Amino acid sequence: MTQTYVAFRASDRLHRLTDGFIHRMRDGAREPEPRVVEQIMTTFIDEALDAFFLTPASYSGLGTTQRRLVRLASDTISKASGVVIGRSARKMALKQNQAAAEYMDEIRFPGPQHAWWYVGFPIDAALAARGRGLAERCQEGHFQGAREDLVHYLRAVTDRALEWYFNKPIELLRFGPILRKVAAVGVDTTRKASYGVIGKVIPNLDDEQLLQSALYYRDMQVRH
Repeated sequence: MTQTYVAFRASDRLHRLTDGFIHRMRDGAREPEPRVVEQIMTTFIDEALDAFFLTPASYSGLGTTQRRLVRLASDTISKASGVVIGRSARKMALKQNQAAAEYMDEIRFPGPQHAWWYVGFPIDAALAARGRGLAERCQEGHFQGAREDLVHYLRAVTDRALEWYFNKPIELLRFGPILRKVAAVGVDTTRKASYGVIGKVIPNLDDEQLLQSALYYRDMQVRH
């Protein structure tokens, strides 16, 4: 049975780092690899921000003020994530590294003929249909209410991303109370920054920018 994912292509660097780490952890690694974990997670955050914020901002032809809002949100999320990554990677024991490797393997899957690898999270059928339907409406020139719908769609995707990219690994790795608090602050900061840029940028898109945005986010849906 196939599932719809919201996904982006991992770079060769991210795939090599992740794939090597996963195999070492499965093949009897004797000690944790904090530097590798930090490299993987910082690279992942950079690529996720590029996929969800920076590339669509460029692709849609946003104005200077809108691009500045997107960049500010991305920088805020990057800094908040960096704090979580930096503090947690150094404190993870070998078993936590092994659990992290299994988690990393869960959120990746190959593209056609293994030509590249995706990183993504599943979404339910209703949310997937909402994203596809919105793009189709915009293609047909029906823009009434489409901006509000795109705001709701992207906020729902944000919530799902936070669940898979923050809450799920935090629960899996069984962080202590201090790291849980640090992570909770990072999640809250990321949600507020994401919601903020969505709420400020999307309602001000012209019809062509809205169309390109809707198509871009629809194309992030991958069946696997």
